[in-house]
Amino acid sequence: MNTLKPPESTIMIVDDEQEQIEFLKKILDQFGFDLQVAHSGFQVFELLKGKLPRIILLDVLMPEMDGFEVCRRLKQDKKTRGIPVILMTSLAEAINKVTGLEIGAADYITKPFQKEEVLARVKTHFVMQQLQMQLDRTRQTLDDKVNVRTRELARSNDQLKKELAEHKRMEKILEQARKMEAISTLSSGIAHDFNNILSIIIGYSEMAAMEKLSLDSIVGECLEKINAAAFRAKELVQNLLTFCRKTEQKKTHIKISPILNYVLNYLKADLPSSIEIRKEIQEETGMVLADPALIHQLILNLCQNAGQAMIESGGTLKVSLKQVFLNSEEVTEYPNLVSGHYISIVVQDKGPGMDQEIVERIFDPYFTTKEPGEGTGLGLSVAYGIAVSHGGTILVETRPGSGSSFEVLLPCRQTERVKPDIKGDQTLPRGSGNILFVDDEESLVDFGTAVLERVGYKVDGCQSSIEALEIFKKNPQKFDLVITDHIMPKMQGMELVEKILKIRGNIPVMLCTGTKSDKLVEHAKDAGIVEVMQKPIPMKTLIKTINNILAKK
Repeated sequence: MNTLKPPESTIMIVDDEQEQIEFLKKILDQFGFDLQVAHSGFQVFELLKGKLPRIILLDVLMPEMDGFEVCRRLKQDKKTRGIPVILMTSLAEAINKVTGLEIGAADYITKPFQKEEVLARVKTHFVMQQLQMQLDRTRQTLDDKVNVRTRELARSNDQLKKELAEHKRMEKILEQARKMEAISTLSSGIAHDFNNILSIIIGYSEMAAMEKLSLDSIVGECLEKINAAAFRAKELVQNLLTFCRKTEQKKTHIKISPILNYVLNYLKADLPSSIEIRKEIQEETGMVLADPALIHQLILNLCQNAGQAMIESGGTLKVSLKQVFLNSEEVTEYPNLVSGHYISIVVQDKGPGMDQEIVERIFDPYFTTKEPGEGTGLGLSVAYGIAVSHGGTILVETRPGSGSSFEVLLPCRQTERVKPDIKGDQTLPRGSGNILFVDDEESLVDFGTAVLERVGYKVDGCQSSIEALEIFKKNPQKFDLVITDHIMPKMQGMELVEKILKIRGNIPVMLCTGTKSDKLVEHAKDAGIVEVMQKPIPMKTLIKTINNILAKK
C-alpha cells in the first residue's frame, strides 16, 4: 500500500483542532507520509524555516490568523509559493471556495473528512507536482541545451565574423598583389620601349651638343636640360622596375621620392573624399641604400594608418620628404642613430591622437586599438622593423585631440650620380672596326649607325634579328662586334646570340636591355655575351665600352 508515497513526500497539516489532526494522521500514516503538524498560522511559518513540505493541508477557520491569510502569505513568498495548498473547511458557500482559489489555493477538502476524498486529492496533487517537477527539469534541461547551443552559435558567429574579416583582409591583400602583378607586367613591358625612346632623346641631344654654337645661343643650355630630364626619367623607370621586380630584392641606392609619389597616388583612390592628401616633397634629397619594396611597404603602412585615424572625422593627410643633418648633440635624442645626413619622411594626420600609454605600445606586434576584425596590429610593427633594418628609426609625436605625426629617418648615402656631360666642345673617343648593330626600333638603329660611323666604325644596322642572322651567315668574319637588343619580335636577342655563336664562337657580343637584372647578366655571361648594358646608354659610355671590348681581342 506504500506505492502512493513519492520521494521526499512530507505533508504539513495545519489545524487548531487536535481531533482533526489525529484523524488525518491515521489516514496518511498508513501510506508512509512524513508529517509536519502546526496548530496555528504563526506556527506554519516557524516550521517553514526548516524543511519545506511537498503539500500543505490548511484549515480555513483558525483563531488569530485564518487559513486564507496563511495561504495569501505563502503565495507571496517566492520560497513557498510553489507548494500546493489544499484548504480544509466545513464552509460550503461557493464564495469561500472562490476566495481561496483567488489567493492561490490549489484545492479544497470538505469537512467532515472522507478518507477516499483525502487520499484522492493528495494523490492527485502529488502526481501533478511530480509532473510539474519533471516538466521543470525538462524545461531546464532544454534551457541549458539552448544556452549551450546559443553560446556555441555565438562563438561560431564570432569566429565566422573573424574569418570573414580575415577573408576580406586577404582579398584586399590579393587585390593589391594583383595590382602589383599588373604593374610589374606593365612596367616590364613598357620599359623596353620607354628606354628606347630615352636612348634616342639622350643620344640625339648629345650629338646635337657637339655642333658649334654661337656664344650667345641658348641651345646648349636647352640641350643640357633635355638631357638632364631624360636621365631623371631613366632613374624613375629603374626605380619602378626595381620595386616591381618579382625576384628576391636586394638593397640598392634609390631615391625615395618616386616611391613616395607612387604610394600617395595609389592612396588617393583608396581614401574617402573627406581626407585630403597634401605633400611637400623635396626631389633632390639624396639616395638611401634600401630595398625598394620594403620602403614602399613602410610608407604605405604609415599612410594607411594615418588614413584610418581620420576615417570618421576626415582631415588632411600631410606627407613631407626632405634631407636633414643630425649633429653629435641632436643625435642623442634619436635611438640607434649616429651623426650625419638623413632622409626624413613625415606622415601627419588630424585624427584623435593617442595618449602616452598607447604610444608606448604602438610598435608592439599585434597591438591594436581597432575593433576585432578591423586590423591585425602588425602595420606599425612591420614599418618600424623595416626602418630599423635599414639603419633608421621611426619617431612619434602625438597627444589626444591633436592628431599624430610619424617621422621616418633613413641614413642618406652620398653616392656619385651620373651627370650628363653635354658641353658643346666635348669630343668622342675614336674607334675602328666592323659592327653589326641590331635593334627593332628604327630610330635607334639610325642613331646607333650615325654615332658609331661618326667616330670611325663601319656599321651594318638591322631592325630585324632574322635579317641580322642572315647577314652574319653570309660573311661571319666580316664583323668585329655584334651589338643586339634583348627584347625583339620573332627572334629575341638571346636566341640570336646563340645562333651567331654557333656560327662563330669567338665573336664578341654586347647585349642592350631596358630591364637589366642579376639573373639576366648571369644568363648572358653563360651564353658567351661579353657585356650587358642597360638603356639608355650615353654615347661616350657606349663608345668607350666598345673600344675596351675590341682592345681585348
